[in-house]
Amino acid sequence: MRSVFTIGTRPVGAGYPAYVIAEIGSNHDSDLGRAKELIEAAKYAGADAVKFQSFTAEGLLNPLRPDGSGKWAPHPAYPVLERLALPEEWHEILKVHCASVGITFLSAPFESKRAALLNEIGVEAFKLASGELTNEPFIEEVASFGKPVILSTGAAYMEEVRRAVELVTGQKNHQVALLHCASLYPPSYEDVNIRAMAALAREFACPVGISDHTPGSTVALGAVALGASIIEKHLTLDRNLKGPDHPYAMEVEELKTMISGVRDLEKALGDGIKRPSPNEMAERTGARRSVYANADIRKGEVVTSDKLKLVRHAYGLEPKELGHIIGSVAARDLRKDMPVRSEDLCR
Repeated sequence: MRSVFTIGTRPVGAGYPAYVIAEIGSNHDSDLGRAKELIEAAKYAGADAVKFQSFTAEGLLNPLRPDGSGKWAPHPAYPVLERLALPEEWHEILKVHCASVGITFLSAPFESKRAALLNEIGVEAFKLASGELTNEPFIEEVASFGKPVILSTGAAYMEEVRRAVELVTGQKNHQVALLHCASLYPPSYEDVNIRAMAALAREFACPVGISDHTPGSTVALGAVALGASIIEKHLTLDRNLKGPDHPYAMEVEELKTMISGVRDLEKALGDGIKRPSPNEMAERTGARRSVYANADIRKGEVVTSDKLKLVRHAYGLEPKELGHIIGSVAARDLRKDMPVRSEDLCR
């Protein structure tokens, strides 16, 4: 698999800034104007992409389920899904709007017709939700489009993830990213297990990240520190709005603050090579000690330990040279409180 691939022109993988996806999901509340407003808000916050969900109620959910007595009864979520389904004609409209504000349009398909629609309008990558991880025919179908596939892995064992990856690569598609996820809304911090994301990176050598439903930025920042290449967070205009996804989503200014924190953290992580930064170089002189004369020393005089001191700043020989300096002969007059340099000594 590829360790780096591109979504549009944006490289995704180790060594590149984390790709931040603002998950709008169903927070458009069946209002096209609000969907556009959320796109604009995501761009303002600094996200790389927005993501909607492409489903129909009949393509996603059985209308009946067992009730408490075991009898099959109407599923209470079914009418909610009917109301929140992204209309087919919105897909092109929203993709065009994304292009107009300079952010990438993504949407997670939940059925073949919606996957085909997304491919037809030229979506740049596919995201598959955790619930689709074992939907083998669907994974193969989406992978066959030849575009990057981002797989969420909530509630999954490693062997299930491995099988899903095999299905994608079996379609000769090696552009795979894996998002660790706790499929709870919201999860507790104890449920999150960010280190599992690092285990995915070791196992598959592909871009990894996290789809995070916890409040705040803690998990996202922790994931970036552990090597996340993708961060996905839900976005809302107001957590008090009615709807299934609003309560655990980030509001706009929170997302902006999180993304700013991610970018600052990426700068702070650096390249991992232990060396002074360019701005630290002056501190090597200012904070370190060197050898100074603790008394006047005349030319030709043997230098003894009582006539030397180790103090800041480092304008003379390093402390490690002290043993060689003691017993040497002054090559010139040395004044008290002046640094001792190599040219001051005869050895």
